[in-house]
Amino acid sequence: MEWPLLLYIFLFYWNVLNALFTVEAPQSLYTVEYGNNVTMECTFPVNGKLKFRELSVSWEKKDELKKLVYVLLKGEEDFKSQHNDFKGRIKLLKENLNLGQSLLQITDVKLRDAGIYHCVIGYRGADYKTIHLKVKAPYRTITQRVVSTGHNEWKLTCQSEGYPEAEVIWQNGDHEDLTDKANTSYETGRDQLYRVTSTLTIKSRIDGIFYCIFWNKELQENTSAILHIADSADGNLWTENRRFVGATLIVTAFVGSGLLFMLCIRKARANKDNRTPVSSSSIKKLSKDKDTRDGRDASFEDRELKYMQVEKT
Repeated sequence: MEWPLLLYIFLFYWNVLNALFTVEAPQSLYTVEYGNNVTMECTFPVNGKLKFRELSVSWEKKDELKKLVYVLLKGEEDFKSQHNDFKGRIKLLKENLNLGQSLLQITDVKLRDAGIYHCVIGYRGADYKTIHLKVKAPYRTITQRVVSTGHNEWKLTCQSEGYPEAEVIWQNGDHEDLTDKANTSYETGRDQLYRVTSTLTIKSRIDGIFYCIFWNKELQENTSAILHIADSADGNLWTENRRFVGATLIVTAFVGSGLLFMLCIRKARANKDNRTPVSSSSIKKLSKDKDTRDGRDASFEDRELKYMQVEKT
């Protein structure tokens, strides 16, 4: 009879202790944008100086299967049981544990991080709270392209990534709806994001203005881009002309170098052919003239010498 009584007393006091130890969640829902960081919080009573050896903290994600996000067991971190989805992106701000705060930081948030989390604290009692994490991925950046197909017909394209699937609305400069004339396709891109591409083919004058609007119904957000045919067409023509001119300059330089080289060779050959050959008789004549001139110079010197000696006498 004593054992049932002791068990009853133990269970009674255990429930009382657990009733005194409660975990709270100051914020039950967090919304974060894809690629950013988020810090979720739950609190627990410390009642004096915290003894880490008695503290256990666990953050779990409740999917079809439980995924361990972070575990601190009796003051020691355990990363061996951490799910692969969170490796390298999780940090518990341990300096806040003394204040009774369990702050879990997730960096570079992915779409798969969205869901329900349990913050479980064991410290002279045990309790947990449920926290929801919502991840949004707006269609922030829109890539545009304008291509002329001839006869005042233009192909306008807008592309962007986000989540969930967005509707693309087309309007002209007078804000008339042209969506029915567009072709929109969807494909799964990186990290479960949707890559949405929409193309509108339309006839327009050169200064036409058009709008493509990505409407995210679930987030109640829209992002728009303005396509100005004149600006875009000029840009495309300039790019194509620049490439054409660059190629032309390269070919011209190459051909010019070849022609110059051939001209130099021809000139060298012409100079060689136009040289006047010197005969051996001419060489002999030049040598004879030189000897005669040398002899005359010697006779002139002898006469000068004799004249100077007579005048001295």
